[in-house]
Amino acid sequence: MAKLSLIKSIEATKLHPKTGTALGVPDVTISYGALIEHVGSDRDLERFHYLGDLYACRHDAFVSATGSAPPQTKSKAEMPPAGSGRVASGLQWEQVVSNGVSVSRAKVPGGWLVLCGTAAATYYPDPAHKWDGSSPD
Repeated sequence: MAKLSLIKSIEATKLHPKTGTALGVPDVTISYGALIEHVGSDRDLERFHYLGDLYACRHDAFVSATGSAPPQTKSKAEMPPAGSGRVASGLQWEQVVSNGVSVSRAKVPGGWLVLCGTAAATYYPDPAHKWDGSSPD
């Protein structure tokens, strides 16, 4: 893992070291000049270690605070971008336009498997696969 020095302070969420979920404590300010180790990307978040603890922040905040894009690493939850044609776990994922939460979908027999964020999944029945990803009016 590459060590990076922050060129400005950053707000980050402390994560559980094993599950990678937010601990529910207030965000932490990590000071200018701090050394961090990039761990990986998880959709629109960048994960990193600071003083031995796991943290996450928005991708744009990470780029702004480090002065560069994160090193290319793959996380367990990373899915291929829409239209890439790559297959992950036998499913072809595509992004769905949404407000605020990252939403992806994959064709499965009889409908769609829909992922909301990193922790919620649902099945949307659509045998003909006609759903275009938009919300019903």
